Amino acid sequence: MNKWLTRSVLVVIAVALVMMPVRSKLPHVDFVPDHFLRQSEDPMARPEAACDGWDDRPCNGHDEVKSLAARDRVIEQEVARWLDQLGSMGQYTVRRGLKRMGRYEDYIDAALAARDLPPSLRYLPLVEAGYDHLAVSPAGAAGLWQLMPETARWLGLEVNTLVDQRFDEHAATDAALDYLAALHDRFQCWFLVLAAYNAGPTRIAQAIRRHGGVRPLDGALFWHIRDRLPYETRNFIPKFLASVRLGDDLPVIGQAADRDPPERFDVVWIEGAASADVLAEAAGIAEDEMRSLNPHLRIGLAPAGRLTRLRVPVGADDAFLAHFARIPVGERSTLREHAVAPGETLVRIARWHDVSLDALRTVNPDVEPRRMQVGTVLVIPRGAGTVVSGYRIAASPAYTRFAGILPR
Repeated sequence: MNKWLTRSVLVVIAVALVMMPVRSKLPHVDFVPDHFLRQSEDPMARPEAACDGWDDRPCNGHDEVKSLAARDRVIEQEVARWLDQLGSMGQYTVRRGLKRMGRYEDYIDAALAARDLPPSLRYLPLVEAGYDHLAVSPAGAAGLWQLMPETARWLGLEVNTLVDQRFDEHAATDAALDYLAALHDRFQCWFLVLAAYNAGPTRIAQAIRRHGGVRPLDGALFWHIRDRLPYETRNFIPKFLASVRLGDDLPVIGQAADRDPPERFDVVWIEGAASADVLAEAAGIAEDEMRSLNPHLRIGLAPAGRLTRLRVPVGADDAFLAHFARIPVGERSTLREHAVAPGETLVRIARWHDVSLDALRTVNPDVEPRRMQVGTVLVIPRGAGTVVSGYRIAASPAYTRFAGILPR
């Protein structure tokens, strides 16, 4: 009798456990009501009837970014607002950016096609930097694609006191597009990809986790996490799409198809240290032109002890190499390098090399004396204000302007 009673009690307990509601024990995840997991029934938040779902498949077009936006009425309203703003306050900046775009668009379009990426991404540098390859944001992002130093190094670009490939439009474009492709592999939706490009993939992943780790990764999910993102990121996508519209429909801002001519140059490799003035002399051009061709050489100095990729005018490669080879190695640079040792200060280093402190600071604009670390490589001019072997001391360019369409 006791055996049957025991079995009956166990059955009742089992049934009660099955019927009991189960509470999620996932750490740091907000509770997500079931209706958030389904597509919104709000007609203003639903995709156009002509398109099925929120995936990234093109809808009556070949560009995934634009087709995703075209079937979302909410984003259309945001884009219209940015079109009004850019069309009134930012017309001059947009026109100037589109004009500069002519220098790089051939290379960028070919790089996008090679990676099978949406053609509309050609306008991302317009939003990021106004197509100014020397743009630097207050936060330290630089170049056409406004890459942060840590991101650029992670992508394989060289970023240090002498060389910064974020200012090399071709190298930076290849890195940025590889980054966008990797972000799409991870987030699968271009709205999420652009948000991750702007705010960082970690922040977007955190927002998704806090939303409950909802799948699929699509446009609907972006709208669900949008309020968790920084203000700048919330506006970044409609701002980008508005720039795409302006670029594709130039008469909207009264802009003729006026573009700067495509950038053209030949590439050579040189070994060892060489300063911009010496390189310009070998190429038969002005020093300013040599610096303009090679903005990635931050202070106009090719580093010692390695090969450096150098741009020269079209057709000047053979003559340059022949002339450069005739210059003695010891006379190829009016600048040299110094690695900071323990206990050294800028004043002590300037005295050791017999140069003025002002000259030392001029050619090392990013070095803060009180934060200078052991091992920091400084550039030392050979006698400030003097002429060495017929070459003048190279000046340091000021790559510190920000040229975005609007402050971010």
